[in-house]
Amino acid sequence: MSEEYPYNGRLSRWEEIAEGLAIVGVEALEDPFPFEAGQYATLGLMGPEGKLIQRPMSISSSADDLTEYEFFIRLVQIGGFTPLLWEIGVGDPINIKGAKGKFLLQDDGRTCLFVASGTGLAPFISMLATLRDRGEKRDIVLLHGVSYAYDLAWRKELMQLEAEGVFPLRYIATVSRPRESPDWDGETGRVETIVASQMDAFGLTSENATVYLCGNPEMISAVDEIATGRGFPPERIRKELYWPKGREHR
Repeated sequence: MSEEYPYNGRLSRWEEIAEGLAIVGVEALEDPFPFEAGQYATLGLMGPEGKLIQRPMSISSSADDLTEYEFFIRLVQIGGFTPLLWEIGVGDPINIKGAKGKFLLQDDGRTCLFVASGTGLAPFISMLATLRDRGEKRDIVLLHGVSYAYDLAWRKELMQLEAEGVFPLRYIATVSRPRESPDWDGETGRVETIVASQMDAFGLTSENATVYLCGNPEMISAVDEIATGRGFPPERIRKELYWPKGREHR
């Protein structure tokens, strides 16, 4: 790591969810920047050639708490940034700048259908935390799809939030490789495969709901097609692709 680059942040927390999957905290050493729930910040580390490698990462913490910016990150072995991140530890310097993005909660009074694959859960956690901190209520259905049950970050917290009935929140997780999660007794399959049935179960239509999609491009394309086929106009289908289709860039 170069001593010359003026890093402006510090790795403040590292929670290993599973191998190669972590909730990461970053403190801004200069004036913290404000953000809106659903936006992303850009993290950077010096690469082996002395060049700053930067990647956009959705913030998962509340927009009302700027003491630390939280992220949900998966290690991509062939990636340019995440292998560098996995080499540092709490207390080490890191660059952070932000915030950007238009993946924001719409003030439209409609039920929110949140659909996330993998680490695409991050902006929805930020939205929920921000609503909770502000004492605001929204009717929310959250679908989260992962490969293995142990990848379900925040599951206990989301189940508790659902039980409290604050928003209200309806939380449904699905596991696409249930054979490798023998104790799992919930929904199975990729998250896009349960969207239609969950729309029917909760009575979500183009008249009463807005769809929010975050994760891999295949999931987003599939759910976009489902929602469009059910009459949702483009403005009622909000999207945040985690990388361009066909290219994982973390």
